[in-house]
Amino acid sequence: QRAKDDPIMWRSIIVTTSSNNDDSNSPHPSLALIGLTLFFILLLTTLTLSTNNFKLFTLRHGRLHRLAGLFHLCWLLLGLSLCFGNQNINNDTSNNFHTKKWKQCLLLYDLILGTSGIITTLTASTSFPHKHILNRPGESGTLSNRAIVTQGEMVEHSFYQGVNLGQVVYLHLITWGVDLSDDYSSSNNGSGDEERLTISMAGFAKRFGMLLLVTLPWTVRKRFPVNSFSANWKNQTHHVDDTVGKEMIKNHGHNGKVIKSNTVNNNGGIRVGTEQGSKYLRLINGMYRFKKWQYVFYKHVILHGLNISVATTTATATSTSSHVHKNNDTIPLPLTPQWRTFWLLLNTSYVMEFFLQSLVKRQVLTQRSMMVLNALLMISASFASNNVVLGQVKVEAALISLGLNFWNRGHDLGNTLVTFLIVYFGNQLLRI
Repeated sequence: QRAKDDPIMWRSIIVTTSSNNDDSNSPHPSLALIGLTLFFILLLTTLTLSTNNFKLFTLRHGRLHRLAGLFHLCWLLLGLSLCFGNQNINNDTSNNFHTKKWKQCLLLYDLILGTSGIITTLTASTSFPHKHILNRPGESGTLSNRAIVTQGEMVEHSFYQGVNLGQVVYLHLITWGVDLSDDYSSSNNGSGDEERLTISMAGFAKRFGMLLLVTLPWTVRKRFPVNSFSANWKNQTHHVDDTVGKEMIKNHGHNGKVIKSNTVNNNGGIRVGTEQGSKYLRLINGMYRFKKWQYVFYKHVILHGLNISVATTTATATSTSSHVHKNNDTIPLPLTPQWRTFWLLLNTSYVMEFFLQSLVKRQVLTQRSMMVLNALLMISASFASNNVVLGQVKVEAALISLGLNFWNRGHDLGNTLVTFLIVYFGNQLLRI
């Protein structure tokens, strides 16, 4: 089980920054942000020089998807500019009202970005005849120069985009949107153990409830298509007719019609894909091996691991506390430059493999250029994920989540809640 294009992805509820050992206050952009900027420069240059650039977003067929994609691209570029300006605004703590407005603006931006990505993916799955396409057994249509993205891959993609949107809203709420203060020493005011117990149970209930809600979508995961990374390199014995692949590529995306062919399967789908002897096959399979472990890291460290970590970490500042941003050393995680860069890379990666493949089919990009751009995104995402993970995710949370996944596969909600209980009460015992 995996995310179709999840190239990426990454101990505390509040990020602690220091000018001596952390680069969050540094005026210099991170390597991940430099890589993302370079990606967009290369992409926009390619689109500008192409003679087909205007048609990509204006043709009548699939117009809803084209407009959604254009908006999403512009929104990503806005996010890139926000990444460069985010640090200065975070460091300006002289105006608390301005800081609160900035939090709300970033939350609104994230909501629109996540929703726009889902709409772009789903409109692509319905506007074009991808449901008629079947690639070589186990092969994905995002990297191969012969294969084409299937409707199942797109629908699977939208599930993970929804999960990511839920996570970013969860992180905003739990780090600054909801009062989770459980500082017992300042809260009981000498009233005795009964009040301390009440505060503890209230804080626990809030954390447990929010984690339950953000993990709840995994209960419907089986209703979405599942495409395995490993199938890309395990099923290498099936050969396809190169002529059919070329003809399909030629017709795909131009008039919205699927060609008739002798290679139509019993279910009406047309099978295309990379030949066994293709010079790109080894490179493609190598990239998918890398993506597989990126996905494992994403799911149990960045996703479940991070969600559990922030839910089990004692809040040192909340949105209702008078100490929020009084000291420049505390910045909620979703507002940090590291997270902003990672979040933008995550959303870019989810849509760009599909878009880049469309550019190859349109002969706007060569296959080699597409692979280079994908590799640039993967490398940048790896740097970004490491920056987010460092000091944010509790090691025990990620390891328990991973172990339960192998022992109790397919039960992410139960596994996550059990991991939360183990880590939360384990922390409570250590504080006694």
